[in-house]
Amino acid sequence: MSGMKRFLKSRAFIAILGTILPAAADAADLVPITLINDIPFTTVKVGNASARLMIDSGGSLGISMPETMAKTSGSVTLLDSTSKFRDLHGQVYEVRNLVAKEVVIGATRLDPVEGRVHVQWGGAPEGPDAELTKARQAGAIGLAAFGNRPVMFDYRLGNLAIYAPGEDPWARRQEWQTLRLGYGKEGPSVVFVVNGKPLKFVLDTGTPVNLVNAENLAVASIACRKPASGKPDCDPRSLGNVQDSDGHSLGELKAERVKLDGAPFDGLLGAPFFHEHRVLFDLPEHRLLISPPDVKRGAM
Repeated sequence: MSGMKRFLKSRAFIAILGTILPAAADAADLVPITLINDIPFTTVKVGNASARLMIDSGGSLGISMPETMAKTSGSVTLLDSTSKFRDLHGQVYEVRNLVAKEVVIGATRLDPVEGRVHVQWGGAPEGPDAELTKARQAGAIGLAAFGNRPVMFDYRLGNLAIYAPGEDPWARRQEWQTLRLGYGKEGPSVVFVVNGKPLKFVLDTGTPVNLVNAENLAVASIACRKPASGKPDCDPRSLGNVQDSDGHSLGELKAERVKLDGAPFDGLLGAPFFHEHRVLFDLPEHRLLISPPDVKRGAM
């Protein structure tokens, strides 16, 4: 009988241990982020230098810093080669490439990060965007800097969770939606089906709004009837009930209409999307996990 009691106690211990281990395995380096006009910033150390950089998931950026910071850091190599990039307005910039060593965010030390000398583009020096324009002068860091580390943005809690290479943070999030994640020069992207039409959206933390190419307006928007009052009975930004590429509903998506002439994508998912969902990127596994819009925010 005593042997049976020991057996049951051991089974109970194993059961309790099984509830503890997933939480322990889900540990991450939680790094505070500051939202300026809904754009995330965090403190980044590079050698002897430290600055609050914008986190820019759009494009394939590693790190971008002013040449003065690169020289002060003592751990940045300025290369002879240059890179060109184009902003949404078609303006082309050519800047010098660099390699940054000893890059630290929170308690996470990153592998050497390839990047470029920072150049200020866009933004107004006065008015409601003045603070953001000034903050962006310090530079930016992108998803490419994290290598094979999964990362998660939580705008409501104001943090960035950085996971260890090879760590699987998905086990406790079975109710979240898993999407196929593409990644190229334009940045991380997903395909959403809007009114039966597949559209490619880039997830861009550097954009304060959701955007969709106005050329897709006729096929990717719900009809807004005009009653006697003359006012539409729906939000003209609404794209209706959006689905992922597997046909699973993602709920309603709202986006501003703009012209994205020649862009290799159909829209951008910016701050409104990140406010509505916690968003977890896993670039090595080509997957994106998003929380349900009504998920309760709590401890990781």
